Amino acid sequence: MTFGIDFGTSNSVVARSDGSSSEIVAVDGGNVPAQWRLPEFEDLFPSVLGIRELQRTLCFGWTAKTASTAPVDAVKRMLGTRSAGTGQSDIDSPLLEEHHVWLGGQPFRSTAAAAALFTQMKEAAQRSFLDLTEAVITVPANATGGARYRTRAAARLAGINVKALLNEPTAAAISYANEIDIAGKLLIFDWGGGTIDVTLLDYDGKYFEELSSRGITALGGLEFDEALARIVLEKLGEIPEKMSRGERNRWRRDVELTKISLSRRDLLEVPLDIPALGKSLTISRKEYTTAVAPLIERAMEPLAQCLQDTGITPASVDAVLMIGGTSQIPEARDAVANIFGSDRIIPPELCNPMTAVARGAAIYSAALDDPDHKDRFSLVTSYDLGTAFAAGPRKGFQPVIRRNRTLAATGERRFIPSRPYASSVIVEIIEGEQGYPADSDRAFPLARLEVRLPRPEQDPERNAVLVRFLYDHSGILAVKVTHEETQRLLFSGEIDSFGKDGTPLQEGLQGELVRLLSHMDVPLIETGERPEGPNEAERQEGSPFFDPDLTVNGAPQARI
Repeated sequence: MTFGIDFGTSNSVVARSDGSSSEIVAVDGGNVPAQWRLPEFEDLFPSVLGIRELQRTLCFGWTAKTASTAPVDAVKRMLGTRSAGTGQSDIDSPLLEEHHVWLGGQPFRSTAAAAALFTQMKEAAQRSFLDLTEAVITVPANATGGARYRTRAAARLAGINVKALLNEPTAAAISYANEIDIAGKLLIFDWGGGTIDVTLLDYDGKYFEELSSRGITALGGLEFDEALARIVLEKLGEIPEKMSRGERNRWRRDVELTKISLSRRDLLEVPLDIPALGKSLTISRKEYTTAVAPLIERAMEPLAQCLQDTGITPASVDAVLMIGGTSQIPEARDAVANIFGSDRIIPPELCNPMTAVARGAAIYSAALDDPDHKDRFSLVTSYDLGTAFAAGPRKGFQPVIRRNRTLAATGERRFIPSRPYASSVIVEIIEGEQGYPADSDRAFPLARLEVRLPRPEQDPERNAVLVRFLYDHSGILAVKVTHEETQRLLFSGEIDSFGKDGTPLQEGLQGELVRLLSHMDVPLIETGERPEGPNEAERQEGSPFFDPDLTVNGAPQARI
């Protein structure tokens, strides 16, 4: 049996496959609280860490989500974004800094926190006598290089060898085609707790080929929670500052449950009790759908971009697969149906929107092991991969491997030192988009290599170097730099360093993971050293849960 893991912003899912069928491995199903006990939730492992209120010990999953103080969720978002204070324009030190989560007053790097979640999945499989030591792990189709590297590093820290990183929409398409083997152009609308990805694939009955993928990395169920929370605060009309940490968490989860209820067409309104404030109120479905309409409208943008990339019209798309919890909101399904027609939207009964990604990853894992497997997969790049160059006040961007190139993809570019007698050449590697500067918000700096030259030369042309990129199915970029005249190899390696000092990503993380997991038995003691403010995962701009500057009826609101 082979394994696939859907590592999600809100929830994760583990599946296994024997090559012909797949099944879900329950990670935390026995801990689902009564109010959350719906059939689709028993397969989910909330991607949440927390501290038990009385014991002060570390917990995960449903316990952390619903019964801990100050739970840490959305760790996945932290893996591929800059931490606070890292400027987009800081291209001379363009490397990703680690976020920190705070648990019991102690800081832990986000990669270690993600590794702890992977550890829980592996141990749950072991309790079912399953050997989860390698797996295909999914990532958003538009995940940055930082997110891909950190996801792989976190799984490795947990003792899980990553066979490949597979884009989530493609994994869902594989799951669907495994059940309903109908060839054609498939559009995957993948909208979950944290991100939205729209991917267009061509399936000829044997080969899967990604044609284009577009997405938004911070638009999902969390933003719907925020929109609903704003309605609640407006109805309260007061500062809910009396809440303890535990009461604040309960309020957050009650808002989430209310959102789930309001996503049903047959409910016109839902009551919401806030015991900590001694208040009850009612939220109408009309109020909710009005508040989230801008989010749904924004979700249509990557869909339009995906079609524009390929020149394919909606009428040419044979089927639309909507996966992820947020995609099941009726208004979201209506918006997509208005473009493609409701007859092309695949019913959720035919492909479970909550588990399809994990199942597809497990099936893909089986295909990697079996050269005679009936399906073959052709994946494409999600970004332009290239280099920066001087271009006046901004840094220019030159693609080496273009977006939507079939993997494995290679590309090469020639560099010449900028001055005579140079002893080295600087190669800035950027994940970006052609037509936008390398220091714009469309660019993500991966590395800044200083490559030593064999010897200084008066004529810079004699020290020209060839920079070759190789981007394979793992989603990891390998780079080789060769001296053109002598053919001497000057650099060869994967781009896996994101610290300003060039420190490898894994440096010190193993010890940090051990320290974090030790607190499953040893209580975490508040040190009082945590700075003011929420965890990085909680830093949602304008968040009614955490924003100190939010006002209701003109009154500033406390972080709750």
